[in-house]
Amino acid sequence: MDLSHKDVTLRTFGLALALLACLLGCGGGKTAPVNGRVKLKDGSDVSVLAGYSLTFEAEGGKTSAVGDINPDGTFKLSTFGANDGAVPGTYRVAINQPSPDPDKPPTKSKLPAKYASLETSGLTAEIKPGPNNVELELDKAP
Repeated sequence: MDLSHKDVTLRTFGLALALLACLLGCGGGKTAPVNGRVKLKDGSDVSVLAGYSLTFEAEGGKTSAVGDINPDGTFKLSTFGANDGAVPGTYRVAINQPSPDPDKPPTKSKLPAKYASLETSGLTAEIKPGPNNVELELDKAP
């Protein structure tokens, strides 16, 4: 899957909002630690997803958290600072492939296009006070 200009713009906007929230602070925005893991439903090697980014957006869009997938499929979320977790609540989740290298041809995504959008991914997570472990089971791109 090639990232369209719209996808890159939306991802950049989401990251900018998270940064702005970090810089301005958020009243009552205490985070809970979030460790997670992605798995592919067919059991194949998740290392192909290394560098993909996750965006967690809270219901109502008042807060968001981001993270990157490691070669072993694990990730940690950040909201106001590195690996600080997420504010408790219910989240929609999107997963996007790494930003393309302008000097190389675009690569095809290892995941179906539906995961790139909060509206179509079908992925949700409930973050509770205290430590959280989130597991996301994903389809592989055809």
